[in-house]
Amino acid sequence: MPLNPNFLERLVLFRLNKGPAPMLDLFGAASFESVSLALELGLFESLAGAEAPLTAAALADRLDAHPDGLATLCNFLVAEGYLTTEEDGYRLTGMTETWLLAASETDMGPWLAFWNDLVFPFWERELETAVREGEPSRSIYEWFDEQPGRWEVAQAGFRAAASLLVDDVVDAVTVPGGSTRLIDVGGGHGLYAVELCRRHPNLSATVFDLPGAVAAVDDEIPDAVADQVSTRAGDYRTDDLGDGYDVALLFNIIHAHDPTENTALFERVADSLAPGGRIIVLDQWEGSGRTSVSRAGLRFVALTYLTTLGATVYAHEEVTSWLRDAGFGDVTRRSVGPLSGLALVEATKR
Repeated sequence: MPLNPNFLERLVLFRLNKGPAPMLDLFGAASFESVSLALELGLFESLAGAEAPLTAAALADRLDAHPDGLATLCNFLVAEGYLTTEEDGYRLTGMTETWLLAASETDMGPWLAFWNDLVFPFWERELETAVREGEPSRSIYEWFDEQPGRWEVAQAGFRAAASLLVDDVVDAVTVPGGSTRLIDVGGGHGLYAVELCRRHPNLSATVFDLPGAVAAVDDEIPDAVADQVSTRAGDYRTDDLGDGYDVALLFNIIHAHDPTENTALFERVADSLAPGGRIIVLDQWEGSGRTSVSRAGLRFVALTYLTTLGATVYAHEEVTSWLRDAGFGDVTRRSVGPLSGLALVEATKR
């Protein structure tokens, strides 16, 4: 959470263990719920559109809320670093302007909504089952299928998260010269395929994913690449992927499958590639966290995958062995993004 204990508080809570550090988790949970409500109310957008700071009463008029209730919420958001106060009212902090406004290219609001509306409610249903039995009673994707609107929320969240990484990832991706066809296996929101086509005008891409996933994507393809990017609904584990592709993306999907399934998937992808075709895998990798934040992030991701999919985080050495078993060689790895833990693994069809 953005709350940053000062030196004395860190000394008392962490090093000396003289105070209950778990209370910070309580504050963090309350902060997440409060930010989620602020996004739902449109509080941040109202402040962004104002020419001057706004009082709680002025905000209440705009948001159809009680001024006393809104003041209490805003004061907590001040303490958490999302708002600041001046004599004449509240205004946004730089953090909120950067990460939580719809007009920002780095808007994480849909990503937080995805967790608030879908993932954590699913956790409440399935976390204990997953811990006791090793997997949930059903996958979160099966749960999405029960209400198609859930896929829309999920894809908006996935897109928001990917938007923070797309430039770094696409910069790192190797597209061999002369490549004209790409398949984005389990590509969902299609953001990576779109950006690759934008940078490579001779490239066409097929985003292959479940019906609920691609249905939420078709309207999001920009006009500039509409002739280059298409979607295809299916199950990449069993349905025909096509053939003759030069590049195959497998981004954030191998964690959802066991080693046998991943080796079989790599073999299916190899069959879909032209000779010398390139496979590119993006995921989080076990053991790659080098800082406290990245290590916590990997453990959080692993628990999420267990709870939502009965899945895990793999070491890149495991993935390398599966790729070689499936007929790929020249395997390379490259970290991407501002925090360690996420990396591209590329290989060439032998």
